[in-house]
Amino acid sequence: MPSHATPGGCSEFMRLQQLDRRSFLQVGGLGMLGVSLANVLAAEARASNYGAEVPRARAKNCIFVFLGGGPSQLETFDPKPDAPADYRTIYNTIQTSVPGTLMCEYLPDIAKHADKAALVRSVWHKYAGHFGGHRYALTGQAAPGNPDVQARPDDKPGIQSLAMKYLKHTSAMPAGIMLPWLATDQGNGASGGMGGGVLGKQYDPIMVEIEKATLDQPGKMPSFRVPEFTLHPTLTANRFEDRRSLLGAIENQRRQLAVSAGAQEMNSLYTRACDLLTSPKIKEGFEIEKEDAKLRQQYGQNALGQSCLLARRLVERGARFVQVNMSRYVTMPGYGWDTHDKGEQVMKTQLLPKLNSAVGSLIGDLAERGMLKDTLVVAMGEFGRTPRVKKDGGRDHWANCYSLLMAGGGVHGGLVHGKSDKNAAYPTNDPVEAREIILTILTLLGVPTFVTDNLGRAAPLFEGAGPVERLYS
Repeated sequence: MPSHATPGGCSEFMRLQQLDRRSFLQVGGLGMLGVSLANVLAAEARASNYGAEVPRARAKNCIFVFLGGGPSQLETFDPKPDAPADYRTIYNTIQTSVPGTLMCEYLPDIAKHADKAALVRSVWHKYAGHFGGHRYALTGQAAPGNPDVQARPDDKPGIQSLAMKYLKHTSAMPAGIMLPWLATDQGNGASGGMGGGVLGKQYDPIMVEIEKATLDQPGKMPSFRVPEFTLHPTLTANRFEDRRSLLGAIENQRRQLAVSAGAQEMNSLYTRACDLLTSPKIKEGFEIEKEDAKLRQQYGQNALGQSCLLARRLVERGARFVQVNMSRYVTMPGYGWDTHDKGEQVMKTQLLPKLNSAVGSLIGDLAERGMLKDTLVVAMGEFGRTPRVKKDGGRDHWANCYSLLMAGGGVHGGLVHGKSDKNAAYPTNDPVEAREIILTILTLLGVPTFVTDNLGRAAPLFEGAGPVERLYS
């Protein structure tokens, strides 16, 4: 059932308790390397497919843009200009670069790249609360009992962590990165699917955070910080190198006594972790201010636009999966898509222009650089909005039918897969269950879509579900 807004948040909102996140790396105590960055590196080093057959990779990288809050399918990728007045899109439509395919009038930059992208207009699932929708759209699993709870220790891994587990990674740049904040419903917790879940914290992505003081400041471009690559304020680079040398001396003594293979592996991972902290090449990848000023303006002078530009820089330098969360929480002013009320104004002036500039520029930029064929771009939320619109242009939660965009990475450009009914309420052709989108992304990346037990026996990741082959075959 659709949900309605209540003061301070939508009705699905449950008071969050502060969720303890892993401690950020502080090199003042080198022991912290053993529980964060070094563990991520260990996960990459041990990644394998256990000998089972895996799909042929069509994409090398993925930039996953998560539109938290639930964008309306009717005001984005599946407008219904001929529907009855209480249902049709509240804006005009425009013709895309694909004849006969329409989009919202406020998405012109995306529309001109429709020939490079595929639209899926028939996605569905049954979890219409934000926490439940986030978790299911990103992990393919629901939480036992009440699905609308924040991240739990027994959560299945998010799609980024699933990819990180198996993607081969040889670059010094971390394989998995998330920016510019964790996504949630409301409050300070995190949604299920933001990390490694039961796989362990070694599969959590590296966080890149927006500098809050630069967020939406007139005349200022947002800037970012990477806590895990930051030396402790009292620790200079020279002092860090001294400590690193001391650590090396201790490890040499230990090796002379006899060191297990596992300890040797961890020593090399310590070394790699230290290299990350002092590598000019890694640091340069995060220096978004080196980008052309005109291009930065094109992406948008906001957190979403600059995050998408930074994501391009990171995959260009070896990152394999970068997730950009448009909103920190679903009602975040100017970024959250939970448009129960005053939807017409909020989408027209804030949400749609940001989405248009960021994703439109990302697709065009990747194409111009010859990177789109190897980089999969996905833009999607956790669900859609109710077909019937309110007088102020607001719509409520609707998981029965929504739409998304995929581009590059082996996806057929110009394709529209699936069809919704005349009111965009239910799929009528080629329904796509949300799990199938996860499987499609993993397949395009060449990641196994099965799990194995201790005896090496394989079973499907999601029983009865498969990738949407028409998107790429």
